[in-house]
Amino acid sequence: MQPNRAVVVEGIATDWECFRRWIDRSVKPPKLDVSYLRDTLPNVPVPVADCGKQHYNSHEKIELTLFDFLQNWESDVPEIQRNRYYLKDWHLRSKRPEYSFYRTPTLFASDWLNEYLVENGSDDYRFVYMGPKGTWTAFHADVFGSYSWSVNIFGKKQWYLLPPGEELKLLDNLRNLPFSVTDQTLQDAGVLFFSVLQLPGEAIFVPSGWYHQVLNVEDAISVNHNWFNGCNVVKIWNNLREALNDVRREIDDCRDMDNFDEHCQVMLKASFGMDYADFLAIIQYVCDKRLTSLKDGKEVKQIDNYVLGSKHAMYDLLTVRELLTEMLEKNMLGDYPVLNNLALTCLKQIGTVDVID
Repeated sequence: MQPNRAVVVEGIATDWECFRRWIDRSVKPPKLDVSYLRDTLPNVPVPVADCGKQHYNSHEKIELTLFDFLQNWESDVPEIQRNRYYLKDWHLRSKRPEYSFYRTPTLFASDWLNEYLVENGSDDYRFVYMGPKGTWTAFHADVFGSYSWSVNIFGKKQWYLLPPGEELKLLDNLRNLPFSVTDQTLQDAGVLFFSVLQLPGEAIFVPSGWYHQVLNVEDAISVNHNWFNGCNVVKIWNNLREALNDVRREIDDCRDMDNFDEHCQVMLKASFGMDYADFLAIIQYVCDKRLTSLKDGKEVKQIDNYVLGSKHAMYDLLTVRELLTEMLEKNMLGDYPVLNNLALTCLKQIGTVDVID
């Protein structure tokens, strides 16, 4: 995570419920056990991408019921129709918290984003993807510049992964990135990239800022998380600041309006998905939990009942301390007294604990 390097990890999902029960491996080739899913899961609305229609820089989204989607999956229809609909960004874990169909891999358990969101009853960044052969995800980098992990449950996926900065070689005359890439277009542009065929049971760790594109070369199912922690929180903060600067430039002609800064934060949240107050709320929450653990010896519970060790708690606090110190010394929070006071209070609290540098 600290060197921000892409990694494939084998043998991750073999003991997961979804790996063992969602797939009928008694037949050759194995296939999705649609009957089991119908018996196990409710017929709820699910988000589906229409891979036949582009909407800005992604595919058009529609909503189907789960059973209708599964019927299309198993129906004997022409491939051009079957490989059109891709169930994506399904919050099954938060909708059915009692259903333990997987457990976050130990390697990825330090997750400030979902720790905060889940424990505060907010929407999370934990998803299930189900895509017939031929469905795909367009060329993009993940939300906030976060890390992501993707564990394949079934089928094979073809990934293109680009280290940060390589995507700039693909910009057109209007500074727009392509919607899709191929081996040929990447090679023609002189792009350094990695092509990875992901097999069932394998996890891919996608670092911050790595653009990628994914194709289901077979019927495929995966569990995905977006997240950040002490290793990349500075990257998230820098991305947030850059996004605010973009907003300011877009509405610079309105700078003289009342409450200009507040309007910018509203637009930042709408476009980026997070504003300064959201970011600092996560930082404060993480800080308070780690401080309580070091002061009172209380366990720091993570998602899926992992427990954070004391040295890891210290590492998180050191990271927060360095970030908040820079924010305040360089006046990065601008003219937001409430946010500056929040950062200062959090920094003072860290100073009350003997943290080993």
